[in-house]
Amino acid sequence: MRVLCLLLEHSGKIVTREELRQCLWPEGTYVGFDDSLNTALKRLRFALGDDAENPIFIETVHRRGYRFIAPVQLDQSSEIAEDTTEPVAGEKAGLQETAGRPSLASTRWWIVALICILLLFAGWRYNARNREPVPSPRRTIIAVLPFSNEGAGPEFDYLRYAISNDLVTDLISARSVIVRPFASTSRYGSQPEDPDKVGKELGVTHVVAGGFLLDKDKQNLRVSLELVDVAQNQPVWRGEIVVSPRQLVALHDELANRAVRGMLPAINVSNVSTADMPAPKNEKALDLFLHSLTVPLDPEPNQLAIQKLEESVSLDNGYAPAWGELGWRYYIDYHYGKGGDAAVAKALRAYQRQSELDPDVPLISTTIRVEQGDLNGAYDQAAVFLRKHPDGSMAHYWMSYVLRYAGLLEEAGKQCDAALTIDPGFNLFRSCTTPFLLRGDYPHARRFMSLDEHSSIGALFRLLIGLRTGNIDAASRELDAVSKAGYTFTELLGLYLNHAGEKDLSRAADAIEADPKSSRDAEELYRNAEILSFSRQNNAAIRQLRKAIQGNYCSYPAMETDPLMDGIRHFPGFAELQMEAIHCQQSFLAHRQQVDAALTMAR
Repeated sequence: MRVLCLLLEHSGKIVTREELRQCLWPEGTYVGFDDSLNTALKRLRFALGDDAENPIFIETVHRRGYRFIAPVQLDQSSEIAEDTTEPVAGEKAGLQETAGRPSLASTRWWIVALICILLLFAGWRYNARNREPVPSPRRTIIAVLPFSNEGAGPEFDYLRYAISNDLVTDLISARSVIVRPFASTSRYGSQPEDPDKVGKELGVTHVVAGGFLLDKDKQNLRVSLELVDVAQNQPVWRGEIVVSPRQLVALHDELANRAVRGMLPAINVSNVSTADMPAPKNEKALDLFLHSLTVPLDPEPNQLAIQKLEESVSLDNGYAPAWGELGWRYYIDYHYGKGGDAAVAKALRAYQRQSELDPDVPLISTTIRVEQGDLNGAYDQAAVFLRKHPDGSMAHYWMSYVLRYAGLLEEAGKQCDAALTIDPGFNLFRSCTTPFLLRGDYPHARRFMSLDEHSSIGALFRLLIGLRTGNIDAASRELDAVSKAGYTFTELLGLYLNHAGEKDLSRAADAIEADPKSSRDAEELYRNAEILSFSRQNNAAIRQLRKAIQGNYCSYPAMETDPLMDGIRHFPGFAELQMEAIHCQQSFLAHRQQVDAALTMAR
């Protein structure tokens, strides 16, 4: 409301971002200014039905500020009577306490005035839109469902996911639409789903669905697809592609053509070219890439996917999606398999190649930078990407990851909520359980945990909540599942819960400290410290916590309130680590301030 008032008071003139800052958050008020102001402008535009790219009301003036460009007219004939009622004694005291705030009469005036202005907006906007057609201000959000195999046989079953993934990659090139990552819709592949139902679950405006089959002579592959308007629950476009079942590059090209010439124009999205979309060049390379998409992420089958992708990029070095998938598979091998440091180095090289081919993707994986302790570098990357893609769920998720390691749990939680609001149900966001877990907000933590509750990660979070809340029986039930996922602390925890002797506990604690996997991720070290502290292995807990903080897992203020740290909170050395954690966070905040200021100046 205050942004709107300030823009109206200076109608037709530029209101600088600094003027908006002084109006909204005066000196002495700490807030993430850029993100907060951008959010306010987005909400205001949404309320007015405006579009930043084709503004009717609020124009962005590059690197300077904003300007209200619609005609403004105030009806002076409407006189607002001031409230002259004498306040009672208690009210006088209240008025003294709120000195400097707008009076009740002033507030009423603004409310009535704004209602009048907004009514004028509505009439002017109606006339303007009827004078010349303009794009719909409603943001288009598309989800692509797995395609159905309607008789092509098991040999072609991989196309259920391959076609959908290809379409997602193509549609992302249309900057005027938001496209859900295929990972958030692939869970609907087990059985046919009603597009209207799925669209509402995912919070999208349109759903792409379809199927494929072979002709009787098996010479042609027929792919049918349709774009469904979720609100109307009816298709707004349909198409069919007929190609040879072995011509995957031709299938890709036809999908891209239909997206550009049929699907997107049907929802008033133009100025998109197939030249902007990644284009595969080699049949075998594309076949290997598409088949890799169906391979599970578990450590052993993941090796098969890596082999397919390495051969794919050797045959076609210029297809960015294959490099991105290869980077992801290397990262899985590093984190959960036996790839070690060699795998993470390969992941970084693959991501680098992907960014060379497609500059619109991040330079390297933010999560890898964070886990390797490069908190400042990770923030640099996440901040730029979030400003370029404020409506992208992954942009908010990556920012939450950085803030979580910096110890800014409340901010990290808000970014997680933003990511989930944009893309409900994306199981990758299960990681967002952690900031809420560390804050003791278990209902909120369970909301994110439910995104992948049947996995080993879900079991891990249930175990930690059980320990934190004193529900030891619930925690014990999860031990086997967490142990099978490779977490070495489960041996110590099992021994402690079964009242083992100190010698056995000490041996299990030594095994935790010797585990090379946990040293790859500072958050794993913090989690080890929690279990060691809970199990009364205080010296080992202090050592693991120190390593976590030195790895730029700032741990503050979580370490102050974490119930699993009660065993070492008054132990020698804890206070010193607390100061190190605070210094870690302050160093990050100083860097963030510099980066945000530089990005603001660069606008």
